[in-house]
Amino acid sequence: MQISLRQSLFRTLLGGIFIASLLIVAGVWKSANNLVKQNISQDIAVTEKVLHRLIEDRQAIIKSVSNVLLRSYDFRQAVGTSDLPSIQTALESYASRINSDVIALVNLDHTIVASHSALFKPGETLEASTALVAKGYENGFFLIDDSLIQLNLYKVEIPTLRYYMIIGVEFDETLLQELRNLVDAEIIITNMSDNTPIASTLSPEQVESVLTSDPTPSWVDVTFKQKNTYISREVSLLSVSELPVRITIAVDVSEAFQAFTNIQLSILVLTLIAVLVALGFSMLLARNVSSSVSNLVKAVNRVAGGEYGATLDKPSKLREISELATAVDSMQESIQHREKHIRYQAQHDVLTGLFNRNYVEGYFDGKMSENENLQVVAITIIGFRTTNDLYGYSNGDNTLKALATRLLRWPGTSARLAGGEILYITDTALDENQLETLKHILEQPVESNLISIPVKVAMAVVSCPQDATNSEELFRKVNIVTDEAIHSNAWCVHYRPELEAKYVRRLTITTELKRALASNQSELSMVYQPKIDLSTMKVCSMEALIRWNNETLGFVPPDEFITIAEQAGLIEQVTTWVMQRTIADLSYFRQKGYGFTVAMNLSTQDIQNKPLLDKLVSILTDAALSPDALELEITESDLVADASLAIENLNALTSRGFHFAIDDFGTGYSSLAYLKNLPVDTIKIDKSFILSLATDDNDKQIVHTVLGLATAFDLKVVAEGVEDEMSLNILKEWGCDIAQGYFISRPLAKDALEEWLENSPLGE
Repeated sequence: MQISLRQSLFRTLLGGIFIASLLIVAGVWKSANNLVKQNISQDIAVTEKVLHRLIEDRQAIIKSVSNVLLRSYDFRQAVGTSDLPSIQTALESYASRINSDVIALVNLDHTIVASHSALFKPGETLEASTALVAKGYENGFFLIDDSLIQLNLYKVEIPTLRYYMIIGVEFDETLLQELRNLVDAEIIITNMSDNTPIASTLSPEQVESVLTSDPTPSWVDVTFKQKNTYISREVSLLSVSELPVRITIAVDVSEAFQAFTNIQLSILVLTLIAVLVALGFSMLLARNVSSSVSNLVKAVNRVAGGEYGATLDKPSKLREISELATAVDSMQESIQHREKHIRYQAQHDVLTGLFNRNYVEGYFDGKMSENENLQVVAITIIGFRTTNDLYGYSNGDNTLKALATRLLRWPGTSARLAGGEILYITDTALDENQLETLKHILEQPVESNLISIPVKVAMAVVSCPQDATNSEELFRKVNIVTDEAIHSNAWCVHYRPELEAKYVRRLTITTELKRALASNQSELSMVYQPKIDLSTMKVCSMEALIRWNNETLGFVPPDEFITIAEQAGLIEQVTTWVMQRTIADLSYFRQKGYGFTVAMNLSTQDIQNKPLLDKLVSILTDAALSPDALELEITESDLVADASLAIENLNALTSRGFHFAIDDFGTGYSSLAYLKNLPVDTIKIDKSFILSLATDDNDKQIVHTVLGLATAFDLKVVAEGVEDEMSLNILKEWGCDIAQGYFISRPLAKDALEEWLENSPLGE
């Protein structure tokens, strides 16, 4: 339900006044309440100190009078001669002088000799005396027959120590009443073990209420809930280390809280008067403001209806209203300009000036509803993120602007989707030559800030409505074709239905590989292909190869899922798994007495990943194996990717004792300079040159040349792909060091390899 401005202002002012009043009342209430509680706490503290002082003063009086008795010749003589009647008379006289009925004489065995107390009987052993002497105390508190007694122990020397005189003060209700009158507070003594009352200045019902209630009741509890009105505090006697009872002081706070209540009522009355006065002023202010705003609203409604002109018929007396009317007049002039600008921003990419995805969706769906033929070309800048990282975001933005300018010269509709992704839509399909021309134009280097930035693009072509009939389907298929163009390194790829299956398979491989690496499963496994030393015709090494049999995909070739793992950022996890499994299997064969080494492949990313290489050293160390037990194989393309970093990392591992081999030698892009600078010990001739070695003269010439090159560089040579005896003999005759291939053995799992080693004449 809507309300008027006058009502809103009035409610706002009323709410503000009410909240302010509440805050003032709450602040005053809290301050007064804290003051009352502070005064009560101070009273309790003073009461506690007075109680301590009274007990200490009484103790001093007892000690003073006791000294007189202990120095009395008659008393000493009576004690020395064991004159019990005289001792008894002296005790009774002393008890009346100090107003105490607890007095006794005990010997060194703590046996009561004489007593003026019903609690102590001659001939009994006084445990309290034993406790005081044992602890070296002159006085202490004891619970005797449910009575709290403060006992004082004084030595009677005649002339040697033979007796102790025990003088006590019983904390009965009479004594507590005297103390209550002096400290102006109630005193409760309870048993330490079960908290039962022993003596108190209150009635049993009041004692139970004090002990079971909140020791610090609030003003609300005392005033409205009529709960216990005592604030209680347990006290400890500073001069006594242990007490068999609890001593609680309770102070009645009803009068203090009543005074606090009177203060609150006075504050509340004054606050109500102030609120009523403020409300009157609020009503006047709300009426004045609402009338001016109402006139302004009517003027704005006229503007909304297209009736432009003066906002207000006459100036307002309120400055803010006049300024708002001026602002509305100015707004009328800029509305059309703003609408045009907003419409542009909603449909265009701010950086390049091309259309955006939002516009393209509506444009494409509109064209499809009219059954028009369109060709959609998705243009992706390869390595655009690297461009930003290498040249800076400013130069990256300039690159996008330059490509947008070039593309706008071509007839059609262009849009930037995101990052380095651009969409070009034309109703006249471009043939391959035109597409290649467009690619050539877009890939011209961009000059920005005196820097020449190279550009490389990949194109994905979707023909509509044959391939897609709506924007959602279009963007899905554009992603599929673009993904294929990037991963296949093709500059232009047209949509084909089989690409969807390939795209789905790539996603499935990525998902399943993540799951396989993250779980304990048997899908991933290692196999090992033996290598033989051609001079001894015995096994000298094994090549470790990973295999993956997935329950969904079946057998996945290593070349396929390793490439996808590199693209998906999973290669480090795969390599780590291979390291752990290979080194564990190698450790097993070492324990069986086999001395062959194991060759393990490293990818481009592995070579550049120094922490991963450090992890390899750690795994070897944990398995108690030395680096020379492994041979690390890298391809020529891995080295060329970043030669300086590869050489740095390989030299670091070589210094630790590792050996390296160049795999697939002759198929990459390396030069003799790389062989000279790289710390490699072995080169592996690619199997494409070995498979037909026995029958192909060109392969023979290549292999013979590589062997000569290896001799010049003092490198070992491994020939892989040996599948017949004639090829093996040729390699042996030409001085090849090591051979590997199906003629020797196919890759074997660990158990099968162990059986092969035991039964094959090529085994160790």
